[in-house]
Amino acid sequence: MLYSKEIQSLGRYDVAVLGGGPSGVCAALAAARRGAKTVLIEKTGMLGGMATSGLVGPFMTSYDREGEFPVVRGLFDEIIRRAQEKGGALHPDDVPGTSRFSAWITPCHSHTAPFDSAILQTVLDEMVLETGTEILLYSQFVDCVTEDGKITSVVLATPGGLESLEAEYFVDCTGNADVAAAAGVPTWMGSEKCGIPQPATLFFEVDHVDDERYTAYSDPKAYRKPQPGCYKINDEHMYNVITTDVRSMTKAHIQGRRYAISSWERMRREKPGFENAHLTQVASVLGIREGRHIKGEYMLTALDLCNNTYFDDAVMTFGYGMDMHSLDGTTVSKIIDGCAQWYTIPYRCLVPVNVRNLLVAGKTICAESLAAGSFRVMPGCMALGEAAGAAAAIAFEKQTDVKDIPIRKLQKTLMENNVIIMGHSLDEINKELENENDF
Repeated sequence: MLYSKEIQSLGRYDVAVLGGGPSGVCAALAAARRGAKTVLIEKTGMLGGMATSGLVGPFMTSYDREGEFPVVRGLFDEIIRRAQEKGGALHPDDVPGTSRFSAWITPCHSHTAPFDSAILQTVLDEMVLETGTEILLYSQFVDCVTEDGKITSVVLATPGGLESLEAEYFVDCTGNADVAAAAGVPTWMGSEKCGIPQPATLFFEVDHVDDERYTAYSDPKAYRKPQPGCYKINDEHMYNVITTDVRSMTKAHIQGRRYAISSWERMRREKPGFENAHLTQVASVLGIREGRHIKGEYMLTALDLCNNTYFDDAVMTFGYGMDMHSLDGTTVSKIIDGCAQWYTIPYRCLVPVNVRNLLVAGKTICAESLAAGSFRVMPGCMALGEAAGAAAAIAFEKQTDVKDIPIRKLQKTLMENNVIIMGHSLDEINKELENENDF
């Protein structure tokens, strides 16, 4: 059908970030701290996405694959420390390898960061508001208007109806490349080979678990929170969930709730220490491991991760293994250990084709499905969000297309905020920038 309506504008901004999950929060913080007038748009009633409304946790390792040294700091580190001050997190530096905080899983699970989702909500609110960023909750992205290869405005469904919002630059942190797809960026669903995404999971939480008795009985499903006796549980899978299909998403979430109840009841019957476990909450948002991927200026491959390919335009470092869950339940899910001890991701993966003022952050960047199985975890998405937000602010300052920003200036901005970019030295970058200024 054809539908036409005149709608009211909510305002104009330098940078608009769509999606208030882990990557979106970091994108907004990075853009605002660089002086851009920033708005952060989130469809639910809270910031944090998978970490809060999705109850996903802990933050998977921010260390290298072997757990020897940290590779993600920057805004991720700030957020963890703020939550720790409120008694709502443990810093990964203080969390050993195999333990109740990592569900006793050994590969790539050293130095996880357990946290409390409720406390994290307040931390994110405070940090974003401190920068002067405007937060718009209950605002669902609907569509965008493009002219001459640029997005001029986005359409949102708000409690007041359909409303528009204008910005000079946009960052898509929707977790499903919704803005990019609407703007005409080519995308694909799930695996580039078969179109099937990794399965979804609905997390739930319990308390009143006897830690000592349960700890003696390892089980790679329950991750203890900072508080004694409290656990986040990641159990059953829902397969072939298509994130662009409302019926598929609805069916999966209803199925996930049923699984959560049956898993809790089964664990109470079968797991020592779980006899008195009380179900405290089931996630209000489905845990999506994979949806759309965008076509960008460069596709990160699994071979890049395995070979630790050098990228001159690297904007982050990561070291988690390629965590691949069975696409249909017929094979065993596993972490593929061929990944290098650490690797970097180039800025070009965040730059979509066809749109000059849009960046994409999080698990939907241009990458093979197998490669995304590594960086899709929350610390990786947060580092990508920080890079995208800083880049959008620099593009606004320079009034240039996002693909043409000075990469050394972006790297300098990130590294001055304690972002680790292996293979790059801040001293060398500063010297290169000084030499450029000599001309």
